Amino acid sequence: MTEKQNLSVNVNDAKANDLIAVPGIGPSLAQRIIDKRPYAELHELVEVSGINELKLAALLPYLTIEKPQKRETKAEEYTPKTVETEAFLFLEDQREKEDALLIIFGGFIIGLIIILLRRRSR
Repeated sequence: MTEKQNLSVNVNDAKANDLIAVPGIGPSLAQRIIDKRPYAELHELVEVSGINELKLAALLPYLTIEKPQKRETKAEEYTPKTVETEAFLFLEDQREKEDALLIIFGGFIIGLIIILLRRRSR
């Protein structure tokens, strides 16, 4: 067996040179594959210009897909950041900050909506 027959390239993170090592993929096709990332399934490669069903069938033995692993955050681990804007640095009381919102954003309704949304996210 040759080295190319043992080749297995992950299309979602391979560099252009890795893709070019696959028989049937040249520099321009490798770049088009990279430009269309990420792929959920190998069959999505038919959307790349220059790859049809027949070409994909020839490439499949050399290609793999490893989906990026999503990092799960538990609810108790996540604490939203409260960021103080420059406009609120001088205000000591939370009620003063809410009152300032009603004035700063130019309208009672908009300010009230912002206050209610902030209270809901706490």
